[in-house]
Amino acid sequence: MLRIARAPPVVGLALAAGSGATLLHLGVPLPWTLLFLPAFLLLNRTSQRPGFRPEALLFGFLAGALLTHVGTRAEARDCRFHLREGQAISVQGRLVGPVVEGRGELRPTEAGPGGCRERLRLVVRGEGEGEMAAGTLLAAQGTWRRSLGPGSETPLRAGYLRVDSLRVLLQGAPSSGAGDAIVLLGGRVQARLAELFPRTRALATALVWARKDGLDPGLRDAFARAGTAHLLAISGFHVGVVAGVLLLVLGSLGIPHSLRFVLASGGVWGYVLAIGVPDAAFRAALILTVLAMGRLAHRSVSPPGALATAFLGFLLVDPGALARPGFQLSFSGALGLVLGYRPLSAWIKGRIPRRIPSFVSGGLAAGVAATLATLPLVAWHFGRVSLVGIPLTLVVTPLVVLAIPGILICILLSLVHPGLARFLAQGVELDLQLFATLVQAAGELPMASVWVSQAAVMAGTAGLVLGVAVLRLRPEVGKGRRVPVLATAVVGALLVWPLGADLMGRGTLEIVMLDVGQGDAMAIRSPGGRWVLVDAGPRTETFDAGARTVLPYLRARGVRVLDLLVLTHPDLDHVGGATAILREFPVLAVLDPGEAAGKDTFLDVLEAAEAMGVPWRVAGAGDSLNLDGMALRVVGPEGWAGSGNPRQAGPVDGSNDSSLVLEIRFGSFTALLAGDAPESSEFLFLSRLMSSQVQILKVGHHGSRTSTSRELVERVRPETALVSAGARNRYGHPHREVLDRLEEAGARVLRTDRDGTVVIRARRDGSYRVSAQRP
Repeated sequence: MLRIARAPPVVGLALAAGSGATLLHLGVPLPWTLLFLPAFLLLNRTSQRPGFRPEALLFGFLAGALLTHVGTRAEARDCRFHLREGQAISVQGRLVGPVVEGRGELRPTEAGPGGCRERLRLVVRGEGEGEMAAGTLLAAQGTWRRSLGPGSETPLRAGYLRVDSLRVLLQGAPSSGAGDAIVLLGGRVQARLAELFPRTRALATALVWARKDGLDPGLRDAFARAGTAHLLAISGFHVGVVAGVLLLVLGSLGIPHSLRFVLASGGVWGYVLAIGVPDAAFRAALILTVLAMGRLAHRSVSPPGALATAFLGFLLVDPGALARPGFQLSFSGALGLVLGYRPLSAWIKGRIPRRIPSFVSGGLAAGVAATLATLPLVAWHFGRVSLVGIPLTLVVTPLVVLAIPGILICILLSLVHPGLARFLAQGVELDLQLFATLVQAAGELPMASVWVSQAAVMAGTAGLVLGVAVLRLRPEVGKGRRVPVLATAVVGALLVWPLGADLMGRGTLEIVMLDVGQGDAMAIRSPGGRWVLVDAGPRTETFDAGARTVLPYLRARGVRVLDLLVLTHPDLDHVGGATAILREFPVLAVLDPGEAAGKDTFLDVLEAAEAMGVPWRVAGAGDSLNLDGMALRVVGPEGWAGSGNPRQAGPVDGSNDSSLVLEIRFGSFTALLAGDAPESSEFLFLSRLMSSQVQILKVGHHGSRTSTSRELVERVRPETALVSAGARNRYGHPHREVLDRLEEAGARVLRTDRDGTVVIRARRDGSYRVSAQRP
């Protein structure tokens, strides 16, 4: 129930508008959304301020819903959604940031195809991209590729320009408008940062200019594990530091107090516009403007009222922001500070020695309030919650407070005295290096963060709602017992959820073909709830399927241990992600065909298994394993006469002939996982199959014409065929002749490049259900 008593009327308006907008973002059609109006008014009938009429709530609810409806329709008309796949594009524009590892963003300086002047993502092939800095004027030619991955529903992520030809134009070309001038300014600032901070350029750019393009992936992951990723985003904290510096400067100039806030607000708006208007920075600038207006009018402004006004302003300017994680985290954190800072600060002060400075209790209260408010959203969106975030933030915040104004002062000083600016920059760079070192050290701690599934978030939320309902139904519960009641309800729900999920899954076999791009990774859940992983996907310089796809999926499913990791053969697209799995997840045993491959990636897997003490077993045709009534049999290749040591056993030619082929049987249900076995191996394992027909066939070698022979298809007669292949892969997988062969046999074909992750849930009687998540 919404409670708006004793709050400014603008808070009620914000709650009403947010409720209407949320329903639209949840996919409720506008006509159905309007049906919620009577319920909304009824819930708030007893909690309205005197003189605050229901018509105001009605207006706010309708305004939020209609603004979101109009904004969604306008976003759907964005030109980037309507560029055709493979459409040839020739465009001229400026780089918004540097091209890093062949990727960047371009803002057109003139209308492109269909009059499109919005930012375009670039994927550049060829050499020399390291020389292209932010602000560079380019002429690019290439083809448009539609995005298939996460975020493709947003305009910027709708697709990208695959650049075939790139030409650098006149470096000193003047700007052609306000937008172009901002991009050019950003390029100059980033170039100046590179000169002043050669060792920490990427970190300095992220802190003051909201560009994390060049930041080392390992460092970014350390920030996430340590719970300090918010310090890399331009947030209210950063805007507050900038505003504080401006207020000090204006105060030293003798400017009156009320006018000082107005001028500082204007300076903050200039900064926020220059860095691209991030959600949290926009929210902070709005709040600062409200406070400045209050000072100018000699009126006090309540924190909830200022936050609600900023929310309404944000909703008016960008209705689609409500669905973005950045917006949600920004406002939930600010709300936590507004509602929780004072009581937490008072509670902490009453329990710590008086000699401890007050800023310690204040900082701890702020960190706890913001963390608790954002905890469910962080867990929902990112699947990981840091256990060291609050104490680490207290330690590194002074470093950031010194670094941000130091970086900005060095940039300004370099315009008039470059030598002095470089001298000061050396000190700031030491500060930044210490900051990065502390974060990396904290991120490497064994329990720096824990994984949390979305189901656990839902269970905890349900427990909280249940606790609130109990307190409302039993008002006699004393005030001092409310927190224990709520905590008991949440903990109880978190304990009951995995038990319920396990009981619901009992008696069924689950096979999940994960969308890992051009590679293989299949997770298998036995009828008793034990897990087997067959291959772990590819690993490249920029993408690790084990860390980016497989691990998050296992964590989201609440998997605590892998009973078996099967590596069908040592090709990179099958074992690349295994190193991350072995290092980050408990694995009881590894099974492979015993091919002694000297590839670096495979050696990394061997070393990771040895370091973690995971037993390694060599398997061949005839080996089998029974898990809770699920029989997993190896039907190919022939067993190798080796010592059981994967460094010594098996052939050394790296051929797909060594690929393990698995037959999975559960009652009348059968699945065949063909690995990368070629046609020459298929006739050898067909005679070993125990089933005359299979319901599920995992097609060999990603649908290549070198596998899945007509003899195999006619022998196993699959009902459903699964193909694991990357979108637009350079091999052309799956090949047309293989698809025709399967379709002629009456098989339903599901592909990760088109259908995303595919889930099979089978019962002992042979019946099964198939579901797919679009990529």
